[in-house]
Amino acid sequence: MSTKDRIILAAKELFSTKGYHETKVSDIVEKAGVAQGTFYLYFKSKEDLFLELIKTLHRRLMEDLEKYYHKEDSFEVKIKNLLEDFITEIYNNKEIAIIFFHYLLGINEEFKNIYIQKISDLQKLLAKIIEKDLPSQDSFVVSNLIIGYIRQLIFNCLLIKNESLERLKERLGQDLCIIFKSIK
Repeated sequence: MSTKDRIILAAKELFSTKGYHETKVSDIVEKAGVAQGTFYLYFKSKEDLFLELIKTLHRRLMEDLEKYYHKEDSFEVKIKNLLEDFITEIYNNKEIAIIFFHYLLGINEEFKNIYIQKISDLQKLLAKIIEKDLPSQDSFVVSNLIIGYIRQLIFNCLLIKNESLERLKERLGQDLCIIFKSIK
């Protein structure tokens, strides 16, 4: 594993256990087993490292989600599987998502721009799937309906700490049945 990857992994673990604000650069370098100066070879600040984590998570999510466009499954199966993967990734990276949304609600312009880009990318991907599988529907309206649902599901995932991933997926399936009936 590269030095940069060790720093990123250490930060992710510490952010998850101690929280973003309680984690210091000195904690990260100690856990990663590198000198403090080495940290600054790769990152300008703890915030810069966190942005790298967000960008990496976003890139991985979009790569995973893009594969659904090319699948030959029905629209319902594609969207259900896509959202299950999405919510699993958020669930498995809860601390990063919580910190991200905390910053989003603050004044950090870069976090807001990443969020806007992430939503735009997701909207475009959903629109492509909708145009391919449901050509009679307004892809913009349907994709925004699904994105609104995703936002609510993410907030539930982040705020309801004791809800299991299995329960979230079960609710997702039930909710999607209602959504699919309304757009057909």
